This record gives sequence, C-alpha cells and structure tokens, in this order.
Amino acid sequence: MQKQRIAKVWVDDNNVFAQTTNGNTASYPFSMWKKLADGTPQQRQDFYLTYTGIHWRQLDEGLSFEGMFSYSGKGQRTTTEDSYYWET
Repeated sequence: MQKQRIAKVWVDDNNVFAQTTNGNTASYPFSMWKKLADGTPQQRQDFYLTYTGIHWRQLDEGLSFEGMFSYSGKGQRTTTEDSYYWET
C-alpha cells in the first residue's frame, strides 16, 4: 500500500475527521471511546498530531490514522501502522 499523507484533522460535536492530501476522508465517532465521549467540546478540540495519529493530552487518549481509515473502509491495517501519516 502506498503511504498517504494527512493534510487536515478536525472535530465536530460527535466525530473526529482526517483528510489526506488526495481528498480521502475518514472519521471516528467519539462514542467509540469513553474518554472522548465523556470529554467536553473544549477538551476534544485540544488535540495534537503525531506522525501516526491524534492525541488528546487532557483526556489521555490517542487514535491512529491507519485505524481510522481502516474503520471507515478506506484503508487496511499494516504491521507498522504508518500507511497514513502526518508531518509538518
């Protein structure tokens, strides 16, 4: 599988989204993770990106880009979990 670079990550009231540079978009509902489901909107907005995923320091929760795209049916899991990546 060719690696895909993450261009944008955002949240709304119910989901977190990631979009690749070629326009593929995937999402996870916050309801899948208790810490995210119980977080305030401000806590959910307070995330940072790592090479392979998203982390919410205040909520002590992290999600991988690869897992998100796999869950959305738009990718496959690999042993290295870096087929979707973010870098500045």
